[in-house]
Order: sequence, then C-alpha cells, then structure tokens
Amino acid sequence: MNILLVDDEVLAIQYIAGLVDWSANGYRVCAIAHSVAEAKQALETMDINIVIFDVFMPEENGVSLSSFIAKYYPRVGMLALSSYDTYDYVREILKNGAHDYILKHRVTGDQLLACLKSMEANLIFAPSSSTAKPSIETSLQIEPQKPGESHQLALTLEQQNHILLAIEQRNLVSFTTALQDVYSLPAMQFTASRLMITKEILDFLAAFASKYSLSFQSEPELSLLIRLIDQGDGQLLAAGLSDRYRSLLELLQQSSASHNVQLAASYVDHFYYKNISLEKCAKSIGVNASYLSRIFHHEMKVTFSKYLSLTRIQKAKTKILQGCPLKQVAGDCGFKNYNYFFKVFKDVEGITPIGYMEQELGKKN
Repeated sequence: MNILLVDDEVLAIQYIAGLVDWSANGYRVCAIAHSVAEAKQALETMDINIVIFDVFMPEENGVSLSSFIAKYYPRVGMLALSSYDTYDYVREILKNGAHDYILKHRVTGDQLLACLKSMEANLIFAPSSSTAKPSIETSLQIEPQKPGESHQLALTLEQQNHILLAIEQRNLVSFTTALQDVYSLPAMQFTASRLMITKEILDFLAAFASKYSLSFQSEPELSLLIRLIDQGDGQLLAAGLSDRYRSLLELLQQSSASHNVQLAASYVDHFYYKNISLEKCAKSIGVNASYLSRIFHHEMKVTFSKYLSLTRIQKAKTKILQGCPLKQVAGDCGFKNYNYFFKVFKDVEGITPIGYMEQELGKKN
C-alpha cells in the first residue's frame, strides 16, 4: 500500500514518517510533498493508495487537495492532520471523502496505524496510474464506499430534537441520556465525528446561554473538552458536556433569582402607598412567598418588610420637604395610621417626623 505524505513543515513530515514501521505493516512511503502542487504532481506520476496531508499549507490548503483527490482520484484514501480548531476545514475535507481527521499535535503511532488499517478494511483502492488493474469491487461485486459514510458530521434531526427539548425543559437527566446515546454510536470512533458533534452541541448550549444572557464561550469550552475528544471515550465526553450544561443551569437559577428580586423591588417602588405584603408581591410576580423572602433577603441584605418600610419613609421624607401635612404624608405613603407612621419613621431615621421637618426647615433658615 503506497503512502504519500503531504506537509509544508519538514519536521512534521519526519515526525509522521517515524511514527510507524511502514514496511512491517504492509505500507510504503513512496513520496513526500511539501505543498499541494507537489502532491498533485505525485498523484499524477505515481501509484498512490493513501494520502496523509496537513490541513494548513501555503498557497493551497488541505481542503483544496481533498477536493482535487475526490474529483480526479476518488479511490485514493485520504487522512487529514491538523489542530482541533479548524471546524469548517474539517467538515469540507470529510465531505470530500477523507476517511478521518486526526489531531496532529497528539497523533500516536498506534492511532495512525489503526486508522490506516481501518481505511484498508473500508475503502476500495484502485491504481491512480493509467495502467488498469482488476479492482476488488469488480471481482467481488462490492459497492464502493461513499465519501464520508463512516462519519457522522452533524446530529440527525431526531438527535437534535431530543437534545434541544432537554435543554429547553432544563432537564439535566434527559440531556445527559441523549448525549450518552449519541456518543455510543459506532461513528464516534472517529476523531472527526466526535469533534464536529461536540462543536454542534456546544453551539446549542451557547444559544441557550445567549437566550438567557448567561456567560458562556464555546471556544474556551471546547478547549477544555479537547482532551476527552482525543481520548475517544464517548461517555466521558458526554459527562463533560453535561457538566457544562449543569453550570449553565446553576447560572440561570442565580440569574432568575436576581430577576425576581428586581421585580419585587420594582413592585414595592410602584405600590408602596397601597396595602401590600410579601405574599401579595410574590403572587404578583408568580413565585412562592417563602422563596421570594429568602432570595430577597440574600441579595438586598434586608428583609422584604424592612425594604418596604425604608421605601415608604424615603417617600415620606420627600413629601415632608414639599410641605405636605404629616397626617396626609402617612396616608399617602401606605401607613395604616399616623401613630404607626410616627413609630416607623423614628425607628428608621432616629428622629420623629416633626423633628425631621423642623430640622430641615432650620437648614433653610
């Protein structure tokens, strides 16, 4: 089986070439190319069975090379090497029929050899030279493999629906189960499949975070998960994504609490002059009274009742400075009677309403 290695970096070529005992495993590195142009020339002049190529190269890149091979040498196997963050490139290369995509900075000899053996078992090769030879597909009547059929580059509609429904219902158990089902599929043996599916799920989580104004960055999140993508353990990968979703749910819970506290404070600011209570406020914004009491005290550092009193006193002070009679102030600010107003005012300000009025008038005189 003849191998063509394509990479613009000499050290990278040397590293890949040294990973495998090629001849002992039935392979031969028959050509090395440092650009897409050189690779095309090798394909035109030599009998190549497998091309192992880097994604990023000067002038033309791996996408261009894979497109060329798919068009003119459809029975030549392709294996792409690059770093993990080239999603669009990976997708295009796999659509062009590449057998798999391996993370270049982490590739091992065993991983490379396993991939090559998998390519032998699944791909039908014919010589790229003009000399025709009987092909296996002709003698055994085997249908050639369609480009990319070993991979799953995107979630199916059913898988999307299960995952999105679990996310919107905020059901962590259903979300985790859906991921476990996806990552247990045979296609997930391929690094490229794990990479693309993981990126798609992270995009779903990013959209959920954006909807509720939560802090979430898919690129850094993927960086944290890349080790699990490399390892190929689908269940650990599912668990890692579930942890990301759990964090979002926790942030959402905190955000919801803040939102409800803001609604409660706004309720007090608008209806302080009426006969309102914690229970009426909770019912108005649609939450449990005990829950509202707890989160309000936690965030505002005062009880709901205290906040209501402070708001009413602040409004009362404004009215006093405007020259309103004190008994009218008491009624306008929601106090049930003047004596209660007198008591609350003194508790809050340390001075009676009359004393406050005389104090402020003295400042003006």
